[in-house]
Amino acid sequence: MKNLVKCGLLVLFLLTLSVFVMAGAIVDSKHNLSTSGRGQIKSSSETRICIFCHTSHNSSPDGPLWGHQTTTPGNFTTYNRATLKNQPQQPNGATKLCLSCHDGTIAVGAIKGLSRPIPMQNVGAAGEIPELRPSNIGRDLSGTHPVSIPYLQNSALAVDHLRWPPVDPEGKVGPDADGFVQCTACHDPHDDSRSKKYPFWNKSTFDEVCKTCHTY
Repeated sequence: MKNLVKCGLLVLFLLTLSVFVMAGAIVDSKHNLSTSGRGQIKSSSETRICIFCHTSHNSSPDGPLWGHQTTTPGNFTTYNRATLKNQPQQPNGATKLCLSCHDGTIAVGAIKGLSRPIPMQNVGAAGEIPELRPSNIGRDLSGTHPVSIPYLQNSALAVDHLRWPPVDPEGKVGPDADGFVQCTACHDPHDDSRSKKYPFWNKSTFDEVCKTCHTY
């Protein structure tokens, strides 16, 4: 019984430690949307940092402790190339969560359980990321964002330039648990410190990310 309690306390300690480490990375990134954020888009009144995406109570099943209003799939133009072996689906998994701000249709401060969005600075009339900002990806993903694509063994082995299985010793890059390439295959929404050139990049260089799934 004592060993069980010790194991439970250890797990709780590790989880708490990971939350603190994660929060520490967000503080200095543009995903800190609180009044202390360093980006242009930030709240004019909210000092809490994690609240813009997560909640500890009454969370949505869309993601881990997800507390932001979630975008609705169905109206996106998905990535399109003649050479694709697997067709992209409408945004799902982590991609759907990222697009809840970055599709430019939902207020950045639209938090579940609040009667009105958190007031934000430098946003559009409805509180959304303005259309001309690079962080507004929009609903047309056909040209630059190959996301929500299943990464399958048979299709990966059918071409020379794909790896099977994907290899990243650090476990930062690659398909999600359901086998889909999502935004989080390349980007870490909690840490913007690894690359000065690519926003929230999972590695320090472009090649390190690509070579997890590609052989060239």
